[in-house]
Formats: sequence, C-alpha cells, structure tokens
Amino acid sequence: MEASRLSLSGLLARMDVRLGCFGVAVVAAVYLGFLGVPVGPAEYFIKHTGYYVLLLTFVLFGVSLWRLWQTRQPAGPAWSRREWIAAVLVVLLFTGVAIAHETFRSKILNDEFVLQSTAFNMHFFREVAAMARGYDVLGTFISTDTFLDKRPNFYPFLVSLVHDFTGYRPANAFYLNSALMAVTLGLAYHIGRRLSGWRGGMLAVALLGSLPVFAQNATGSGMEMLNVTMLLAVIALAAAYLETPDDVRLSAFLLATVLLAQCRYESVLYVLPAALVVLVGWWRPRRITLSWVAVIVPLLLVPVALHNRVLSHSPVLWEMKENQTSRFGIEYVAGNLQGAMNFFFSLRHHEANSIVLTVLGAAGLVWAAAALLVRRNHLGKLEPLQMTWLYFGLGVLANTVLVMFYFWSSFSDPMAARFSLPLYVLMVFAGVILAGWLDRRMPASTVLLFASAACFLGFSIPKQSPHHYSRLGIDEIEWERRFVAARSPEQRLILANNSTIIWLLQKTPSILLNRARLVADRLRYQLEESNFREILVFQALRPTTPEGDHEIVVDDRLPASYHLELLAEKRFGTKIARISRLVSVDADKPAVAP
Repeated sequence: MEASRLSLSGLLARMDVRLGCFGVAVVAAVYLGFLGVPVGPAEYFIKHTGYYVLLLTFVLFGVSLWRLWQTRQPAGPAWSRREWIAAVLVVLLFTGVAIAHETFRSKILNDEFVLQSTAFNMHFFREVAAMARGYDVLGTFISTDTFLDKRPNFYPFLVSLVHDFTGYRPANAFYLNSALMAVTLGLAYHIGRRLSGWRGGMLAVALLGSLPVFAQNATGSGMEMLNVTMLLAVIALAAAYLETPDDVRLSAFLLATVLLAQCRYESVLYVLPAALVVLVGWWRPRRITLSWVAVIVPLLLVPVALHNRVLSHSPVLWEMKENQTSRFGIEYVAGNLQGAMNFFFSLRHHEANSIVLTVLGAAGLVWAAAALLVRRNHLGKLEPLQMTWLYFGLGVLANTVLVMFYFWSSFSDPMAARFSLPLYVLMVFAGVILAGWLDRRMPASTVLLFASAACFLGFSIPKQSPHHYSRLGIDEIEWERRFVAARSPEQRLILANNSTIIWLLQKTPSILLNRARLVADRLRYQLEESNFREILVFQALRPTTPEGDHEIVVDDRLPASYHLELLAEKRFGTKIARISRLVSVDADKPAVAP
C-alpha cells in the first residue's frame, strides 16, 4: 500500500505526465468550447453548472493566494510603518472622496439591473440566469421565467456571495464596488511603488483615484470596477511569477487570469498575454513550471467559450439598432475614433474624463514606446514588472482597438465612457514610469509631478460634484422607486413601461404594459379577488406642440376599458413620467388597444 502511494505521488510529480495531461486538457477545452457542444446544451450547461465552475475557480484562487502569502518574499525596499500609514490613508481618502461626491445608484440603464438580477438567481437558486418574471408564492418570491444574459458572470457571482453572507439586498452591489475601489487603489499603489518608488505609488493612486469615470463606476452596480481590479491583480501576480517561477505563483496568476476573462466580454483577450508571460517564465530559467492547477485551467475557460457561442447565436441580446446587422464592423471605426478624441481631450464637465491624465499618459506611452524601440535588442533583460506591463499593455491596446470596431463604443457617449477604463489604467502607469525616469534626472521633477497631481485634483474633483455624466436615464427610475418605497408595504403589481427587472429585484411582481394589454381578464380577476392590494401603472408622456402639450406615447397607452387614477407626475427634460393606479377593467369592452 505504501509503495503504491509513493509510486502515485512520484507519477504525479513527473513533468512529462503533467505536460501530457495539460495537452489533453487543451484539446478537450477547444473541442468542448468551440466544436463539440451545440448552442442549446451550451446554454443549459452555463445556466445550471456555471455557478459551480465559478465557485471552484474562486475557491482555488483563494487557496492559491493564501499559499502565496505564506511563501511571500520581499519585493523591493521594505515598507516602513510611516509608509504603510500614508498608503492606507491616501487610499481611504480617494475612496471616501468618490463615495462623497457620487451617489450609490445604478449608472448604466438596464445593464446594472440585469447583472443584479443574475446575482439574485445565483444567490437563491444557484442558477446563472436573469429574471424575466417573478411572483410571491406563499411568502417566498420566486423567479418563474429566466434567461441567460449576455454579460459575463464573475461580478454577479461576487454579489451573490455578499448576499450569501449578509442577506439579500440590492445595495450590496454598491458596497462591493466601493470595497473593490479601495482594493484597486491599493494595487495601484503597490504597482506604482514597484515602478517608481513610493512617490510613484502615491501618484498612481492620485491619478486613478480622482478619475471621474473611475469614481462613477465605483459607486454603481456594474462590472467595470471588478474588471480593473482583476487586471491590476493579474499584472501584480504575473510579475511575482516572473520573479520566482514556482507552482504557487503560477497557479495564482493563471486562476486570476481565468477570473479576469469573466469580468468583461473583451477581457478574454488577456489570456494571450498571460500565455506569453508563462512562456517567458519557462524560458528565462530554462525550466518548465507546471502546477496541477495550471493543467486544469484550459477546462476552467470552457464556460467562457460556450457563453460567447450562445451570445453569437442570440441576436436578440445584441441590442442593436434597426439598421445595424453586425456587432463589429469597420463602418463603426470612424465615429468611435472621433468620439474617443472628443472624450479624452474634452474640457467640459459633462465628460467623465481627465485632460491632465490624457496628456501625461499619452506622453508616457510615447516615451515608453521610444524606450522599447531603443532597447529592442535587449527586451529579454527587462525587469519582471516591466516585462509584464509590456505584454499586458499590448493586451490593453488590443482591447481598445477591438472596442473601436464595436457598434456602440463611442467614448463621448456617457453610457460607453466606461470602455475607456483599461486604456486609462495603462496611461496612469505609463505616466508613473515617465515620472520615475524624470525624477532620477531632474531634481525639480517631483515638485512638478505633485503640482500636476494637484491640478488634476482641482480639475477632476469639481467634475464629480455635479456628476452630470452619471445622469443616464436613471433619474426617472430612481424617482419611481422612491415613490413606491414611500407607500405602505403591501402586495402590489407593477405594470412597467421600461423593464420589469427593476421591480423584480425589489421582490415586487411586474409585467410590461404590452403584456398587460393582453391579460385584461386576469388583471380584472386580481382586482376583484384583491390578490394585489394595488396595481400601479407607469407611463411616459412626450411633447406634441411648441406650447407644451403632451400625450402618452403609443407604446404606453392602455385600452379604454382600463380605468386609471392619477397618483403622480414628474418632468424629466421634455418628458413627463406618470404613475397611476389601476382602478378597474371593464368586461364588456375590447381588451386590446386600438
């Protein structure tokens, strides 16, 4: 028995066995992810097992981080107590400033609500799906109709974990992103310090922490903050792996890459620079390092490939305009490039950009490109963190180029400005590298850099106060939610003119108005039997004359057999939002609107 155990242990330790298993895992992953599984079974697999694959990946990642912490080695000069205190205070300062100037609320219409809906089902039912309908059944709210959403699943998974430990509440998504902002700024300080000393760390935190689009997403319920966090985590872990290429660091680095690939659609691109980092980690010491966790990493990426296949075969999820037939195309590039230029160099308070970071970051990128060109014959001698930034910087540029071909990614569009975050992150550290180079050659450069940071703060913080760029159609929804929350708590049904998910997240049954027009008999029954104490109707009115006359938009009209009692109206620009109560539905009149 003992001999068999020793032989099995020796077999598992052999590198040729690990390489063989890795090859099998790669072939199996390619077949399952791209060739062997039809779209229907792929959708079923993600909905019903995707949660458990993510849970396994996350647990393995946590264990790898714990093992990495136990075997950690000093990276650069030791931190003094004063530096620890200063770093923590500056991170808390910028996190607090963002929370103080930005309101906890969803910033991107529908996107963030759908993510929270997926987190709802992950928490209650361990199902990777968003709600389309839900009802209270004997005191328990159950989602009765679900669909696989197009958005990646790591962020809703983390939100569901917060629900698991603290109880379900929609506000958990905001708390999670605020915590992620602090973690991201901590990582920014660590990487900036490694590049240009403690002043580089401070500058990185100042540049990133006061970026309006960064603060906007830190106080919302979207997936952008997690994407930035994981990007910086992958870069830090990749540098640690290149410094000491062992099983522990390789496992942590690759598992972080798998999770990063499930933060945003295009983040799967970072798998390629991660593979290049692994090869460099093999080439430099002339030794192959391959942990058993690394062997199964290709299989952990299978859900990402399957999800993309489902999305590619589901045009209804693309949300394109009527005249658009493809998500990506060269016809979108010109408009997107113009929008990017307008965004990055804008001085208006309605843009969540920073002209100072744009100039400093662009100068840093030009300087870094020139330095790499001069040292092109010695790139193999770059320090681990510099080598990591080289590969992942190219990944960020590829990410940006891909976004330019997307049908809806003009950065000047407030709802698409968040796509600029990866490039802004690259600009931050390009500026830090340039600052460190200047600091070593010009004694006055430190003063100039902190003056630039002060100018940046003086420009960006005032932008965050009015947060014009955060008012993206959410004001109307927030007013409706406040109105309903102020009413007495009782069973009610919402007839919505926008999205039912907003109300399902509050565990309030809701159907769309076009559905309500088809079920007049059921609504009449609900009123007669008092299953719902009230049925609220949401409608929108648009202007029809220069004198200010309004009428209900066609899609929101109800038949004459529906009798409503007006409860409230509020103007949003030229539009008026109306909330009414359904009083009765006549039985002797046609149910369908003309």
